[in-house]
Amino acid sequence: MMQSITDFSDEQVNAVQALVNNHYGEKIELHLGDSEVQIDPKNDELVACPVIFWNARECNFVIIKTGGDRYHAQYFYTPHDQVNTRQAFFTVIEDCASAVLREQSDCERESEGATEGASGTDLD
Repeated sequence: MMQSITDFSDEQVNAVQALVNNHYGEKIELHLGDSEVQIDPKNDELVACPVIFWNARECNFVIIKTGGDRYHAQYFYTPHDQVNTRQAFFTVIEDCASAVLREQSDCERESEGATEGASGTDLD
């Protein structure tokens, strides 16, 4: 039998919305949904987990609620290229949202810096 995790509270969704809007300086639409997640790597059981999803600057973000006060986040440009935050789990949703926004922003800056000033011959 598949267990399930309780949905995000309005306060949790509002906290993530405020952080995302502040980060981008505009209102970004959040989407709520569910995903089946293997929480325990030693167990093949899938658990129905609530998710908060948004897209900004051609990047997708997801926060997965994996327990009462346990959150995991990732960002990705394609479904095959997913990046987890450095910290696997968070107990405060604001910390989770801030971490995924910061890490994606750092990655974006590093990627832009790697090609800044480079010519085509430099990239071969």
